[in-house]
Amino acid sequence: MADWLPPPPPSTSDEAQQYTHSGGRYLLGFGHGFFGIWDRSAGSALVERFPRTVEGWQAAWRRYVALEPAHTEVGLGASPVPSAAAVDPAGAHPASSTTSTSRPGVGSPAHPAWWLLPILMGWMGGLMAWLLIRDQDPRRARAMLVTGIVATVVWLVVYSTIVPVRPST
Repeated sequence: MADWLPPPPPSTSDEAQQYTHSGGRYLLGFGHGFFGIWDRSAGSALVERFPRTVEGWQAAWRRYVALEPAHTEVGLGASPVPSAAAVDPAGAHPASSTTSTSRPGVGSPAHPAWWLLPILMGWMGGLMAWLLIRDQDPRRARAMLVTGIVATVVWLVVYSTIVPVRPST
């Protein structure tokens, strides 16, 4: 009967409070006072630990992207990345601030399906696409806004050439 014992509880110092990004093998997230990378093939064991500072997040992000080039954002709520002013002097814990100056999703290309909005809905679709992806991919968002305006002009020209103008009586 003493042959089988339940496994010991996981160490609270290595536990993730929340995962922010998921890939095929690795998870990126944060625990109490640190950012970390966990390996799902090893039972979600902590692989690397980084301080919970702006610099720590940047180092964790660079390492995670090197390990997991194909990843997706999975976190809920505000980003756990502290702003430089929100980190306490000890550098271990961010102060309670919901604003973040660094977002890992910024700069990643927007999905090509967003082009359907400006093409099919004209300037209004271009405006919606711009509003929805401007933080993620500012260049493409601007191009979608311009595409929406151009599409509206093209639709107006096509419509005005097809529908004859009736003379007033």
